[in-house]
Amino acid sequence: MMRDDVIAKENSGLFPARKGGREMTRKEKFLEKLALHLTEDEQEKVLAAYMFSKYGHSKQVRDCGQRYFEHPRAVANIIIDELKLNDNWRIIVTALLHDILEDSWLLNEKRIAINFGKRAARWIILLTKTPGVDYLDRLSQCHEWEVLLVKLSDRLHNLRSLSACSKEKQERCRRETRIHYLPLADALIKLLLQEDRWRGEYLKREIEKLI
Repeated sequence: MMRDDVIAKENSGLFPARKGGREMTRKEKFLEKLALHLTEDEQEKVLAAYMFSKYGHSKQVRDCGQRYFEHPRAVANIIIDELKLNDNWRIIVTALLHDILEDSWLLNEKRIAINFGKRAARWIILLTKTPGVDYLDRLSQCHEWEVLLVKLSDRLHNLRSLSACSKEKQERCRRETRIHYLPLADALIKLLLQEDRWRGEYLKREIEKLI
């Protein structure tokens, strides 16, 4: 399925809004935050990623009972609202699609590259767990700050919504965060330019509050 097909289906009503148009309103509010910062073509790419994520995760539910799509959208919102990267469409697309290869048949690596370019596709691939590959070790060796920033935003949202999980899962997540993700935050801070390091420091600080 190509980007234009997804947008056309949304506009034709094949992706129905929730009761009372609530879902459509949330989508429009999400896109409205980007309108002054992205070109029309860039906004279209973000809209396509939004719909791919929504449709691709449509049968998944989180531990808290929410539909899974709330998670990638929340990660994108952290990047837009808290990290103020509303002018970087590739990072927003990556946040929206960071779980799509693991959890959905909708897109493959080739289709992501066709729709969103090779750079965004590479970031999404690096964020995808692959059987037989030590995922956290691969991240620890990653030198692309965009990948680490999305991954830490992902972890931050997971920690913020941890209360719905079992006590055992909560402790496992916190322990994993202390061992693996705080060093990733330090690595991110070192990779960022001086004027951008506050973003890495912010993520580390917010994560530390929850572990």
